Amino acid sequence: MAHSCLTDFLERLEQAGELARVGAEVDPVFEVAEVTGRTMRNGGPALVFGAVRGHEIPVVTNLLGTESRICLALGVRSLDEVAERIGGLVEPAESPGWLGRVASAALGPRLDDFAAKTVKTGRCQQIVRLGDDVDLAQLPVLRYASDEPGPTITGAEVFAIRADTGRLAVGRHDVRVLDRNRLAVCWHGHDEAAGVLEGYRERNAPMPLAVVLGGDPAGLLAAVAPVGDGADRGALAGFLRGKAREFVPCRTVDLRVPTDAEIVIEGQVDPAEPLVGPGPVASSGGFCRPGGLAPRMHVTAVTHRRNPVYPALVPGRPPDEACVVGRALGRAFVALVRQAIPELVDYHLPAFGSARHGLFASIRKRYAGQGAKVAHALWGMRPWMLSKLLVIVDEDVDVYDPHQVWAAVASHVAFDRDVLMSHGPADPLDPAAVSDAPCAKLALDATAKLPEERSGTAARPIAIPEETRRLVTARWSEYGLR
Repeated sequence: MAHSCLTDFLERLEQAGELARVGAEVDPVFEVAEVTGRTMRNGGPALVFGAVRGHEIPVVTNLLGTESRICLALGVRSLDEVAERIGGLVEPAESPGWLGRVASAALGPRLDDFAAKTVKTGRCQQIVRLGDDVDLAQLPVLRYASDEPGPTITGAEVFAIRADTGRLAVGRHDVRVLDRNRLAVCWHGHDEAAGVLEGYRERNAPMPLAVVLGGDPAGLLAAVAPVGDGADRGALAGFLRGKAREFVPCRTVDLRVPTDAEIVIEGQVDPAEPLVGPGPVASSGGFCRPGGLAPRMHVTAVTHRRNPVYPALVPGRPPDEACVVGRALGRAFVALVRQAIPELVDYHLPAFGSARHGLFASIRKRYAGQGAKVAHALWGMRPWMLSKLLVIVDEDVDVYDPHQVWAAVASHVAFDRDVLMSHGPADPLDPAAVSDAPCAKLALDATAKLPEERSGTAARPIAIPEETRRLVTARWSEYGLR
């Protein structure tokens, strides 16, 4: 279901009893985050803070903090419907060039039907502030942790455009406010935007950027969807919402942004300018990570609707909103992963790993070493390359039931045989990582071992004859047991 704007979706949530309005005055420094965190941990509703101290713009948090609200955002009854729709886009693995399509996250020709359309005007530009009129302090940007030196924009889509192809690149990145007209955009070296900046550095040209807040929540879901570089996330957002998004040209930079946005911050990055240290940044999982170095964005314009709403993604202990969204999108996009790994049955991103540090996968096993093969294939895919713990199990194990997964580990893993160590890119959000250098990763092959994978006679599970099982089922009422 397409939502015309964020306010439209908020009304839908309110009708469904999934929204609460907080009338009491709240401080954007820590207080909104604390109230939201307690609400999230209790499985509570989306929150609209109408009286944010020092600001006229309301703040909305916990917008997609439950699977039910994600389904409302996409107009479906369950995530299985989304998975089926995405599965319908994916061509059979036998089709020519299928590996290349998966690697570049091309979802099939029908996705072109949802490519963004350009219009001349949009409600996101009803109010325009340029030059000296720009003051980011007018926005109710939140602070989430005492270690953070300043407020951080967390719920935005960051729009860029490739210098060589003109193709749009969209992602969700934390954006630290430095002063009235400068931002630090905290992307990481493995993010697509970092590669886009390199293209402008080679041309010695400024890189246009737009920080887009609000609009149909399908846009933010598309920005964080587990697809690789090269995905047309604008078209993907249109596909998820069932209707192509409309884009309007920015006022000061050569970019297009969604007309349904609440607030748009336009600007550019000078690739020759030294990077800035934004300081620690609160992240999903409940930790403050070192901010590292980030490009500085010089803001040239702020545009917004007449009565905008400011959305924020509050980081915290799992399962926070980012964790819930990550797990949901992982389920919805399983068909893409099966294109690269045909033996994959299902996978799950457990909450205790913030839906990114660990992954459980079940497979149809046919040959020796297949568990290790699948582990390497998962690490080779863009969405899962940062996962530091993989557990591979057989198809009869429910990956959504941690008891079954760890029981498979206890039953089938011999640590001198079934532990696979590898090295790869470090996850910048991993609280255990000591640097950004490549780090060790672990996979456990918890599949039942074939004869050629073991020596000696293996233990066999207890088996009851099937005729006895049927007999007991038929006579169960005679035993006087519940």
